[in-house]
Amino acid sequence: MAALESKVEGKSGSNQEYTNALLQKLQSSLEGRFKRFVDEQIRAIEETKVKMVKKRRGVIHFFRVFPQFSSAVENIMATFHPGAVNVRHSINEDYGRILKAMFDSLRVIARENKGIGVSASSTDPEDKEALNYHILLIENLSYFIEEMQEMQQNHHVGVDVLEDRKQEAVQEYNKHLDQYLSSVMRRPLGKLLDYLENVEAQLQALKAPERIAAQPSNSKTVFNKILGAYDAKEVRKGIEALRKRIEKHFGDADEPGASVAAGGKELVEKVTEECEKFYGRVELRIASITAEVYGGDVLFEWPRTEVRSAFAAAK
Repeated sequence: MAALESKVEGKSGSNQEYTNALLQKLQSSLEGRFKRFVDEQIRAIEETKVKMVKKRRGVIHFFRVFPQFSSAVENIMATFHPGAVNVRHSINEDYGRILKAMFDSLRVIARENKGIGVSASSTDPEDKEALNYHILLIENLSYFIEEMQEMQQNHHVGVDVLEDRKQEAVQEYNKHLDQYLSSVMRRPLGKLLDYLENVEAQLQALKAPERIAAQPSNSKTVFNKILGAYDAKEVRKGIEALRKRIEKHFGDADEPGASVAAGGKELVEKVTEECEKFYGRVELRIASITAEVYGGDVLFEWPRTEVRSAFAAAK
């Protein structure tokens, strides 16, 4: 009887070893196949650098695909036991590799479009190449942020590598949006911004306000003349032209002349709201200089109501 039990135990142990070996072999095979799949995706992303040379604007295809890919992966991960930390670690590593390739390629594509690498830092507000650089980055970063936010909410997950990259995208998006606004605002507000920046720079250099006001180019009369050029009619005209320009930049980039797509419309609205905030900050800057440099004695009043109604009509 003891001998029989020993044989059964031996057979049971052998079967378990065989099953473990089989499962390990299967796991290694699946891990290898997934790694090869990720490698292929990274190669495809890197090859896009070359294929996108003629692409001016729009969301690049791998930015459209990644949220769907990560959503599918997280659906599968939800079926795993919470203790499967090795699988989670492996997936996070591959997320990191793909995301790095995506963002590296995005920056290369943006710079290489029509020699953008030379003019991306241009201070010329009419430099179209520098403007297109910022537009392409804003579009793709905005799409990534919105899609990843939705994916994480739908799956109720907080994957560190995805959250970290999303936060980096938010910072970069804000940086390029600020640079975009600094450029496009020069058309409707150029002379006023030049004046404000000149006075503000002198104040920051601790020059006495009365000395600034005593300068012929910064006299109260000149300030009134500059402000007077931005009456209600001129402000409305500038905002209407600005809205059209934003629609041209962030509408359907793949089909010029086509109606603005849903995603493009959301981005147009988002950028337009930032433009309205910019106008609000300009009003505050005018008020600050009026009080600090000119003792509050300025004839012109900024057409706040007209600004508000012009942006409301543009939405």
